[in-house]
Amino acid sequence: MGRRDDVLARVDPRGFHLWGKSFLRSLKAEKPDPERPVNLYVTVADHFEPRWRKPTVDEERHRVDRWVREYPGMARRHLDAFGKPHVRTLFFPEEEYRKEHLDALGSLVKDGLVDVEVHLHHDKDNADNLRRTLLDFTRTLHEGHGLLRRDPETGKIQYAFIHGNWALDNSHPEGIFCGVDNELGVLVETGCYLDMTFPSVPSPTQAKLVNVIYYARGSEGGRRGADTGRVVSVGTSRQEGELMLLPGPLGVHLGSRVAGVIPRIEAAMIEPGNPVPLEDRVQAWVRHAPAVKGAPNHRFIKLHAHGCNGDAPDYFLTPGGPFDQLLGALERHCADARRYVLRYVTAREMYETVKALEAGTLPNAV
Repeated sequence: MGRRDDVLARVDPRGFHLWGKSFLRSLKAEKPDPERPVNLYVTVADHFEPRWRKPTVDEERHRVDRWVREYPGMARRHLDAFGKPHVRTLFFPEEEYRKEHLDALGSLVKDGLVDVEVHLHHDKDNADNLRRTLLDFTRTLHEGHGLLRRDPETGKIQYAFIHGNWALDNSHPEGIFCGVDNELGVLVETGCYLDMTFPSVPSPTQAKLVNVIYYARGSEGGRRGADTGRVVSVGTSRQEGELMLLPGPLGVHLGSRVAGVIPRIEAAMIEPGNPVPLEDRVQAWVRHAPAVKGAPNHRFIKLHAHGCNGDAPDYFLTPGGPFDQLLGALERHCADARRYVLRYVTAREMYETVKALEAGTLPNAV
């Protein structure tokens, strides 16, 4: 870390110097048409880590089995505007792969309650090894478990991605948790269609662009490619070498402050212990949710979670528990059909909706 970065990290530990300018710009983004309802597409991107803190294999099985047993009941208690149950995308870590865990989760996939995409923690890596790792893992998920999809034109296996420890494109200033310059290029080359790593506040890996859906590209020998990009708009399309980034909403809670002084950050992470009232969080998600430029009545709320970590299963799966209450708050916020249309979607479905808006093929897109 350079001297300037070190100083900034000390005086601004939440990295506002990185993302503040983009955040302020996002407050002036085009507003929805008040005469029409706002479509809210909500997905939970779960960093699903059965081997968190290296438990015994029996404990891993217990964690996965609990999700298989209890998630369907929780999901079906919460329906969107079309009667679809709450769905979740499990970003499964390559380095934690066990065949039996993916086999067990297959019942949830078959019932349409979860989808599976790719998560990866790595450090001191190189492009060749990363390329092999991603190709081998996506082939295992697709051919061994019937997961992921192939591009109908190229036949290449496609996947969405979340970077472990947030260090996408070697973005940590100390060069840790990745090591691969131009990682975005490797992702595109190996079939990645979407990245959902951000926001990562308070990590110094946070990209400079926030609350906007955009295309970014890596550069040979370069890093932090996600800091700049081309906004996804109606009438645009992906250009060769670009990767779509769809971040969760990032905001500031002026009404909830640390020690009564410092406003808390809303970074779209669903976890035990967050002191901000549920209704305030929901309002922040809606306020800061990114949209495709030119289609402001469609907003995309990407939340993230760690469903296997610590007491997280209690938080997410207990009937009447915190997550039940949070989804209830979201559904109450969207109860007036004249104002909102709530849609529970997977990461893949969210991407496909963005692409349909971009292409102008979604009815009532604007």
